[in-house]
Amino acid sequence: MTVLKVGAVFLVAIVMQLTVFIDVRVADVAPELLALVAVLAGFLAGPERGSTIAFGAGLLWDIWLPTPLGLAAMAFATVAFAVGSIEAGLFNDSRLQVSALAFLGTFAAVIAYALLGEVVGQRGLVDLELLRVALIAGVLNSLIAPFLVRPMTWALSGPLTLGGPAPARS
Repeated sequence: MTVLKVGAVFLVAIVMQLTVFIDVRVADVAPELLALVAVLAGFLAGPERGSTIAFGAGLLWDIWLPTPLGLAAMAFATVAFAVGSIEAGLFNDSRLQVSALAFLGTFAAVIAYALLGEVVGQRGLVDLELLRVALIAGVLNSLIAPFLVRPMTWALSGPLTLGGPAPARS
């Protein structure tokens, strides 16, 4: 059931990204909702499960991007793994801390996307404009993050399965 709930969050995020945030921009930069979903997945679900979910969010976003399929997926999974690896004791889920993590995670995801793009031959992604875009996207996502924590927590409750009982853990 959790896969369906995560899919619902993905669907809402991609629809919002492609409709509302086409026109709603700050300094010509839109929030990166699927990067935010990936960052929160890493934070809320841990490094392994979160990076798997982030990879899925990245693949969904890759469908609409003009770069090679899997580029956003790799960037998002890497950042989600790093976020999920942060010691849980550092954060107590306050809004300020979640917002700070969303800022840093989004900033890292945008930079990682551009750097990975350069590695695979997508020239022109790394320039001075990249820093401005990463900073603004990070700020926008940090403002949205507190509102997305509850839906992500709901979506991640339970094992990551399509239904039926959870697999036994040893």
